[in-house]
Amino acid sequence: MKKWQKLGMVGACISTVMMTAGCLPDSGKSGGDSAKTENGKTEANINFSWWGNDDRHQATQNAIDAFNAAHEGEITVKGEPSGFGNLDETFATRYAGGTAADLMTVNYPWMIQYSPEGEGFYDLEQVKDIVDLSQYNEDFLEFGKRNGVLQAVPYGQNTLGFYINKSALERAGITEIPTTFEEYKEVAKAVTAKDPNAYLYVSPTFRFAGIYYLQQKTGKGEFADDLSMNYTVEDYAEAFEWFKDLTDAHVFCSRKDYIENVGTDPISIAQNAKYINGGYLGALEWTGGIASNAQTLADKGDELVVAPLPVIEDAVFEGTMAKPSLLFAISKDSKYPEQTAEFMQYILNDPEGIKHMGSTRGLVASKAAQETLEAEGEIEGAVKQAYDFTEEAAVINNSPIFENAVFTTAYESNYEKFELGQATAKEAAQAMVDTIQTEVGKLQKEYGVK
Repeated sequence: MKKWQKLGMVGACISTVMMTAGCLPDSGKSGGDSAKTENGKTEANINFSWWGNDDRHQATQNAIDAFNAAHEGEITVKGEPSGFGNLDETFATRYAGGTAADLMTVNYPWMIQYSPEGEGFYDLEQVKDIVDLSQYNEDFLEFGKRNGVLQAVPYGQNTLGFYINKSALERAGITEIPTTFEEYKEVAKAVTAKDPNAYLYVSPTFRFAGIYYLQQKTGKGEFADDLSMNYTVEDYAEAFEWFKDLTDAHVFCSRKDYIENVGTDPISIAQNAKYINGGYLGALEWTGGIASNAQTLADKGDELVVAPLPVIEDAVFEGTMAKPSLLFAISKDSKYPEQTAEFMQYILNDPEGIKHMGSTRGLVASKAAQETLEAEGEIEGAVKQAYDFTEEAAVINNSPIFENAVFTTAYESNYEKFELGQATAKEAAQAMVDTIQTEVGKLQKEYGVK
């Protein structure tokens, strides 16, 4: 049974979907102009906005084309794809002007920013006879609710996990994957005997490991419902020391090694040269990245597997953290909410739409989508393990402000000072907490939660 622990209100002022200038809708409201067909019926012209890479763009356009062909003369969907840049500014402008797309891709933190009282997007309970919400775990749908109102459907769950190169472990004589960090220290000895510069785990977000430790230690997420901090200076100092002990043992990649080999900016694991070349054997990151990470190793004949969650000593919580990968919402200004809901149902739960969309947005939460993709052979190997892991893992739902850039930078920079001997663990933790508390105060005031 999955353990769900809701952390409630949240949300950093983060952004939304960036639309390229050529993708902006022509009308002043969501949805294009309607048109009369030859039989006199009105055709609904609706827009769908999303961001991503070329693979996602092509898959989504294929789904749109198929839907349009099946609804010719009734509904026409126009795609509004974009890259990953300037999402905030573009969405804020369009949202304020009532020109956002009928169906919008949104990120978790935007829920509190644009819909603090559950009125910022269309109430999806109004179209529940069109969108099959029974395909989702009820607790999981809570990610899309504000003030009890379903404002968006979360597409998939990102669960933080440990993923390791099984083939590389076997070459080092390791046949069983550890379940505790003390066991990992012994494994690291065997691995570094062959390569002194190797580390078992690297993470694109450096603070993941420390927060993982503190969640297991306290049974709480980093932020409470009112956005206040759940951990003390002493907690963070302990996490710093715990992490450094494991980096010294080469279980986790040190900050120094990461800067020297990757840089100061996070790089996806699949594009991390040291991971590709075997210097990092595994990753601590979201399940959403597992397909590309596994393929990178498969290209060289190695196998990536999902490792059991290691548990710290005296843990009060033996799980990990989770968040929705992204969500879909219907604009409150849409002239065609029911037709938009039909397209939403098509790409989320309809087998034909799901086949076109594929796995380009990572792991899916819809049971119908999982069944379809598994039948299509898109859920196998490490990806299938990630689905099973997501279903079974006990999780604490992240606060939407968790990934605020100020928090991430404060953690990285102050831990770095501790690791390099420029500050004690307590001094570094205090400086970090001071920065985070200042930012939290701003967010609490902005969102009116305290």
